[in-house]
Amino acid sequence: MSDGPGLLAGVSSTALVVGMARASESRRADRLFEDRLAGRFLDAAGPEQQAVWSKGPGEQFAQAMGDYFALRTRYFDDCFDQACAAGCRQVVLLAAGLDTRAFRLNWPAGTRLFELDQPDVLAFKEHVLRGETPRCRREVIAADLREDWTVPLAEHGFRTDEPTAWLVEGVLVYLTEEAADSLLSRIGALSAPGSHLAMEHVTRAMINSDQARQAAAASPEGVVNLLSSLWKNEMTRPPGDWLASHGWRATEEPLTVLAGRHARPVPPAFDPTLPGTGRVSLLSAVR
Repeated sequence: MSDGPGLLAGVSSTALVVGMARASESRRADRLFEDRLAGRFLDAAGPEQQAVWSKGPGEQFAQAMGDYFALRTRYFDDCFDQACAAGCRQVVLLAAGLDTRAFRLNWPAGTRLFELDQPDVLAFKEHVLRGETPRCRREVIAADLREDWTVPLAEHGFRTDEPTAWLVEGVLVYLTEEAADSLLSRIGALSAPGSHLAMEHVTRAMINSDQARQAAAASPEGVVNLLSSLWKNEMTRPPGDWLASHGWRATEEPLTVLAGRHARPVPPAFDPTLPGTGRVSLLSAVR
């Protein structure tokens, strides 16, 4: 690894906007969680990379997303609490990005957590986290989810005879429907009875609205065109039905209900009362 973290590009760069949201949430008096490491990722990325997501069209995107990333983070935190309470001591974060749950959640004794992502993301992340101690046994695995990531997972000590808590957060939009189906099939093949799965599914309408098209035309190099170019998943099948076809019993949390429970406004990008907005499904499932 070099003396400094490399720059994040393409799909990897989208991890920064989530990091920015988590850092911002952590500064609130009424925060839904505290991520003390999020700001360190932003400092390491530098102002130029941050500006992509914090100025011009990037700022408009952040405003449209509102509290979504904070709400999503809290929802999945709670899913892990439930999975651990049910007996899961094996956790897998697919496309982990700048996730710091290994360092900030109170894991039960004996928990093993596996983080998988692209090599450039992990190199950046490990540089920033140097000297930090996780609250569980943490395994970091460089892998491409479009390929067979199950072999390196097994090589790092993953056991198929133990129930696992899986997280598929912020990744399905970058996979074709075929690749997403393959991903879910691999997860199912590795999941012992009692395993839990938490997942997010977003419709493409979020970047196809009139407002998004106007932003794309005004800034051809901006974040809307970046997201549009990276977006691969065109699945229209209800995600709960999709999970059921792979042997999972799923429960969906409407974003309006989640926002109301935490006394937050519904994020504008997903507000069903506004025209042309996207839809997002946050689901937890048991096998």
